[in-house]
Amino acid sequence: MKHKVSLQINLAPGDYQHMQYLLPHQLNQLQQQVDEIILTVDTKQGKGRFAEGWNTYKDFLDRFLKEKIEPFYPVKVITVDYSSSVEQKIARYFFGKTQMPFKDFRGGPFYAYFFGLYTATNKLVFHLDSDMLLGGGSQNWINEAVSYFNIDPTCFVMAPLPGPPDHNDTLKGQHIMNKIAPFTWQLAGMSTRIFLIDKSKFNNNKLLITKPSLRNQVKAIIDGQSNADLPEHLISTFIKKHNLKRIDFLGSGEGMWSLHPPHRTKSFYGQLPAIINHVETNNLPENQRGFYDIIDEVCDWTEAREKFKHNKWWKRQP
Repeated sequence: MKHKVSLQINLAPGDYQHMQYLLPHQLNQLQQQVDEIILTVDTKQGKGRFAEGWNTYKDFLDRFLKEKIEPFYPVKVITVDYSSSVEQKIARYFFGKTQMPFKDFRGGPFYAYFFGLYTATNKLVFHLDSDMLLGGGSQNWINEAVSYFNIDPTCFVMAPLPGPPDHNDTLKGQHIMNKIAPFTWQLAGMSTRIFLIDKSKFNNNKLLITKPSLRNQVKAIIDGQSNADLPEHLISTFIKKHNLKRIDFLGSGEGMWSLHPPHRTKSFYGQLPAIINHVETNNLPENQRGFYDIIDEVCDWTEAREKFKHNKWWKRQP
């Protein structure tokens, strides 16, 4: 049976500086492969580094979507609805509860992830964060992924290969559970940055909202944040508990793979059009192959390292 697939991308005003380049890139790679495209725009400002640029770029984001995206792509732009009636529906669907956190312990998105999945019409949902890059150019990757769901009922989360394919078929920085086939891996846990999920698995089993580490609980209290752990940790626990699988694979031909920028800097925004071109033409250094984060040879991260030293909000959370 051929299942329909929804593409769902999370957006927020603070994303505008990279999203103006990356959203067209993402849509061009995927629009012909899916049956529905949902852009969910967050309406509740986070705290700390997640609040950066919110007020500055809110109008820019709205105008960009209306003028540059909606006239040219078959998208549905939906603002995240935080009303109690909608919250209850989403909390029941994913958690079996009537309430849920709006933000995670860092002040980052929590509710917005589940709102996007819930809003999608189809049970198979391909989610992207707004900063993800896609290489390989395959126009058949999603069809190939759907076949995994049809063949293996334990398949729950899938994703494109993390990083451009290494000639030796290896991955760097991943928790590998099993190699299934060439450029096809079963990995532990999951990442909310990019995933194709079968949300019907939540019909009978629910996620458990847990707290982060004690250190992060203390930090959350001091910073006035919610005490909820990251959505990817909750889903990772769900995968392990119910003996489900996460499979990352390249696919046929040039396949599809992803890259993630570990930082957001003025230098990165300035280099981004060139980086997108390098990704789309597969013009990347050998050291990047098999690795999912953009390395210094592709983007100069000097500015990020300096900010990391002097600004606590640039320190990456565990």
